[in-house]
Amino acid sequence: MENMRFPSICNYNLKITALLVLLVTSCATSVKIEVKRPPTLNTAGIKRIAIMPFEATGVNKEMAQYATATVISKIQALNYFTLVASSEIESLRRNNQSIENYVDALFTGQIIRIDTKNEAYNRSYKTKDGKTVNYTDYTTNVEIEFNYSIVLARDGRLIGPVLKNGKNSASDRKNYPSAPPLVRTAIDDQLEYLGRDIAPYTAIETRTFASEKSQDKVLKAEMKNVLDQVKSGNYKTALSAYLDIYGRYKSISAAENASILHELLDNTLTAKTFIQQVLDETGNPRARDILARLNKILQDQAVLDSEYSDNFSRTERAAVFASEEIQKVLPKDARVWIYNNSANNAITSAVADNITSDFIKKKISVVDRQNIKLIEAEQKIQMSGFVSDNDFISIGNAAGANTIVVIDITGTGAARRLQVRVLNVEKGVPIMQSDTSEKWRL
Repeated sequence: MENMRFPSICNYNLKITALLVLLVTSCATSVKIEVKRPPTLNTAGIKRIAIMPFEATGVNKEMAQYATATVISKIQALNYFTLVASSEIESLRRNNQSIENYVDALFTGQIIRIDTKNEAYNRSYKTKDGKTVNYTDYTTNVEIEFNYSIVLARDGRLIGPVLKNGKNSASDRKNYPSAPPLVRTAIDDQLEYLGRDIAPYTAIETRTFASEKSQDKVLKAEMKNVLDQVKSGNYKTALSAYLDIYGRYKSISAAENASILHELLDNTLTAKTFIQQVLDETGNPRARDILARLNKILQDQAVLDSEYSDNFSRTERAAVFASEEIQKVLPKDARVWIYNNSANNAITSAVADNITSDFIKKKISVVDRQNIKLIEAEQKIQMSGFVSDNDFISIGNAAGANTIVVIDITGTGAARRLQVRVLNVEKGVPIMQSDTSEKWRL
């Protein structure tokens, strides 16, 4: 990006990278930056989602079907969630089966009302030859109100709702325009930013470089020269110059521009630390506003990193946490037998597979489950329905394991937890037992 020259004209824009665009508009220099934001609704941990048909009564059912189809299309386009068919959820419910092993959440919506109002207006106009032409303007006005929410499968907790209210109208000189197309357009308008409500998104924000407002001609000349460096794409050089100017003049404009360049160079935390220093030294309200914006960006990033990274489900997060906790107590040269005590449960199977995969990646020895002794032993365990720690230790020892990890689930719904026990074969004692804290919640 160094040495990229701009023509000395205004109203010019140039794409610098995929993340930012430098704009010189009306002789004011601005940049556009992509900022990652978490969704409006807290959908952290939700990976599998079923979009249930919008609820409605009477003539509104047609628009409920349209809203449902629109939501499905938009959520599919996000490529963020795994969609589960609503028919599968309805089938499970008809058979009084739990849905939480098949889906993390349900997307539900309701058409609250649709109002249509027809109005006729008598109007006239004059032609070029002075004749008056009378006509009737037939206008159709529609208004729709609906909402949508996320319902967690494990405990039925509601996230939302988001309330939407859309209006639309059209006129014709022959007949009243048809209402349904107007309602559908109003639905489309209200669902345009659905993705921002339920999934992390990227917002494009504009930063405009501040001009020096003081009457100091030397300072203004220095600021102008540095802005030329910005326009040329020499960001590091410009940053050093703005920091120097702030140090000598305590210019808030120089400080603001330096913070923008820190952001451009992907150093938002450094920008925040610097502006905090500026606020402490000057007390300038502009510094306070900039600091608030930078803090919001960093807070959002922290939420994305901790809650939305790789779109982990709660099950996957619990598996990661379990693996880390288990590794803290493993003996040197560990040879681990990972036993799933709820083999018919899809969640514990996923946890066991994830822990096994993590151990293998970290070169922790895992006893091959194709070991004939383990296969026979696990079959006996499953048939008996109960095995003591001594039985586990005896089996593990025979299979060549010195550590046994037993995975199970306790509780149901909101009280459901991953249960992990670690047994030391050589000492014949348990060396770890998971508790009931939120970190083990599924």
